[in-house]
Amino acid sequence: MVRKKSKPVRNLRNNTLQILTERVESLERERIERENSSVICLEVPIERERRRRAGGGRRTHVCEVCDKDFARPSDLARHTRIHTGEKPFKCRVCDKAFNTKGSLTVHSRTHMSVTPYMCGTCNKACLSAQNLTLHLRTHTGEKPFKCRECDKAFNRQGTLTLHSRTHMLVTPFMCGTCNKACTSATNLKTHSRTHMLVTPYMCGTCNRACLTAQHLTVHLRTHTGEKPYQCHVCAKAFAQFGALVTHARVHTGIQPFKCDCGKAFKNHSGLSYHKRTQKH
Repeated sequence: MVRKKSKPVRNLRNNTLQILTERVESLERERIERENSSVICLEVPIERERRRRAGGGRRTHVCEVCDKDFARPSDLARHTRIHTGEKPFKCRVCDKAFNTKGSLTVHSRTHMSVTPYMCGTCNKACLSAQNLTLHLRTHTGEKPFKCRECDKAFNRQGTLTLHSRTHMLVTPFMCGTCNKACTSATNLKTHSRTHMLVTPYMCGTCNRACLTAQHLTVHLRTHTGEKPYQCHVCAKAFAQFGALVTHARVHTGIQPFKCDCGKAFKNHSGLSYHKRTQKH
């Protein structure tokens, strides 16, 4: 009697693991999209009214602060924490706290060194599916979030929200020292360090202190010579994205900085020099 060969258990386990992994990623993407939909407080009133009419005019759970409405009380409760600053989900390892359980879960992976989401282009490991999605846009250049007032586009919804405040003249975060108004809590925190002389990010090569991690990253390129932003027309590379944007105007001919006399310039420094040297 000849026995049939059974399929290796290892393959079955691998297939099961792959299915579970895909399912977890799918659920996390749905959760992130749901949270993102409740994070954005500032909406153009016309758009809010259009969306409300599309839903039959039915308003169920409404935020008392910003008048944003939600379909479920749990979504409203999560959203309300943005206004109250409540962070009920606390890390057991460090003192950090978060306003959503999902954010705590992602943070906890930093203590466990768990980075389950891998970039297929550069092999960078990410803590969450959302972080991986954002990272992939650095390779693709995708900017799906577009401003309705101007032609600018962004790779993150949060960045678009901050940009939209410049059109609505909304600056809800005020400095208690000099009364400077900022568009976000992060910008206010960075600004406050100029008063406290706090520069927590130190260069390991020259000991230069920087206000933010982004400033430190840009500074480190002066030591490494790294120039990650390359022009698609002439292949010239730059250490900062802003420098690439300014350079691109050489090819496009765009001169967005205009003087009252009619002259236009491709960068702000050119306009400033023109105003200092010319009398109108």
